[in-house]
Amino acid sequence: MKHHYINSMVRLGIRAAALALALVLATPCRAADAELEQFKSKIEMFVGRLGPSTNGMLKWAGSNPYEIRRDGNALVAIIANGQLAFGTAPAGRLTFDRIEIRQIEQKEDRTLIDLALQLPTEVTLTGGDGAVAKISLKDGTATASIEGRSGRGRETVIRIAGARLDQLDTGAWATIGPLSMASKLTPEPNGGWSGPIELAVSDIEYFAPQVPLGGEMKRIAFTGRSAGPRLDALDQFRDAVEKLQADASRSPEARGAAFLAMLPSIPTPFDSMSGELAVDGFRVRSLTGEVLASLTSAAITTAITGLGGDAAAIRFTIRHEGLDVAPSILEEGKVPRRVVFDLGISDMSTQALGKLVRAASEIREENGAVESENQVRKQRALEQVLGAAAMLNPVLHIYDIAIDTKDVGLDLTGEVKGTPLAPKGYTAAGDAVLRGFDAIPKLGAWLPFAEYLPVLKEIGIGQAAPDGTPRVNFHWGSAPPKWITINGNDVAVWFDGAEPEPGRSRLLKPSDPAMQGDDVRSVQHALAKVGVSTEQDGVYSAATAAAIARFQKQNGLNVSGVVDRATRQRLGLAGDTTLQGGRN
Repeated sequence: MKHHYINSMVRLGIRAAALALALVLATPCRAADAELEQFKSKIEMFVGRLGPSTNGMLKWAGSNPYEIRRDGNALVAIIANGQLAFGTAPAGRLTFDRIEIRQIEQKEDRTLIDLALQLPTEVTLTGGDGAVAKISLKDGTATASIEGRSGRGRETVIRIAGARLDQLDTGAWATIGPLSMASKLTPEPNGGWSGPIELAVSDIEYFAPQVPLGGEMKRIAFTGRSAGPRLDALDQFRDAVEKLQADASRSPEARGAAFLAMLPSIPTPFDSMSGELAVDGFRVRSLTGEVLASLTSAAITTAITGLGGDAAAIRFTIRHEGLDVAPSILEEGKVPRRVVFDLGISDMSTQALGKLVRAASEIREENGAVESENQVRKQRALEQVLGAAAMLNPVLHIYDIAIDTKDVGLDLTGEVKGTPLAPKGYTAAGDAVLRGFDAIPKLGAWLPFAEYLPVLKEIGIGQAAPDGTPRVNFHWGSAPPKWITINGNDVAVWFDGAEPEPGRSRLLKPSDPAMQGDDVRSVQHALAKVGVSTEQDGVYSAATAAAIARFQKQNGLNVSGVVDRATRQRLGLAGDTTLQGGRN
């Protein structure tokens, strides 16, 4: 519910501002006035391209006859009962009561026009299924600076003191406190540009009786920034996009394919893009007021850099702190109180990325040729995609993967260069630190490779954290011919499902269900003879695998918990005995 509300509010502000900016420029005039006539022609142009510019998602559906007049040296436009139709199926509609726009200043050279807006106080959202939602806005204002020639926004600021949404058919509601949004396009002295954007909404409350759930959020905010080396390249890019959007003869899919096809021919408008969405003080309550879940903070961050150079990089981070869930929903020990996924890819060849884009446009485009020719062309483009992908040669960075519950914690870092599909130059390495190793089984049976936990404990290196609590450390690596190692031990055999060659013993290793047979019993007897305690039941359990790992470590063998040929020989067993017991 909250997401629907916030998204609706943001879209409302943006659409209202954009629509108002255009409407003020072109409203029908009461008296002959060259400036007013110019505004009228611009609004007609804007309304005409509203559908194509949104790929048919939004269309102007009309209003009362709107008024434009002079007030001293300013122009004032009033639009009442405006309607926007949503092109999705089933179609919906947005209706607002009144927008007032005042031109507060126009620069002498007419490069920029400054406007002030009074936003609607009542907005109605009607869904395609007939559901109706009412939005009340308090003290909604906006200011904008737009380019006189193109009508594009240069700077926009929107402020709303408060708002309430009521969904009439369900009784659901949501309220927010102050909302603010600001965006700006700034020319740089070197010919480049930057475009910061900020959005913040505070004091959110919501209730959905059909669930029934309610709650609050202290704050949700978005900050972003994009930048490029050449403002003229950005203008060329926007001109090309607007030309495509205005081409109503093409379907949205055809316009998408044409957009991909034109990208390589346009100078790179972007060098970097970044953004962060943050949430603070989130709570979900039951009908009785019980807190079912709460979250101190959460954030999603994305950053893309180097698009204008030879190599690009992307970094994506998602994190939350202070998650608490009611025991009736999830056991306390299983709640991930803190989670971090911080990943990145660097050294991506921008030349290869460009080839990928060109090949992707070839795959999507239908050029009117016969089907067989299209298939040949698409096959050739697919081969180009694979070739370009091989040229990327990126580096994957695991900056941090962290999960903390009450009793268990994991921190994983690492770096992967190249790809196992092209072993030359491929390497991967990193470190994992585990807190509360012995409590891991309490997290649940869903854990992958849970049967290997006792073996991992034998492989791990114990160490105390700065606060004195115990940790188990693992250094992991991957490089041919040792594709998976942990603390120097080759454990790739864990993932080997091949059957043994005829006449050779099978590899005994942890599995679910556990392996059984006389060969397992022979290994258990041999362990007992060398003083390594384990069950003598003929079942290769996790405890038996841990005993093997302990024996391997004591005898300088590769520690894997798997009974391979070297381990059999050290135990005094025949290296190539006949296969016994069940299947591997």
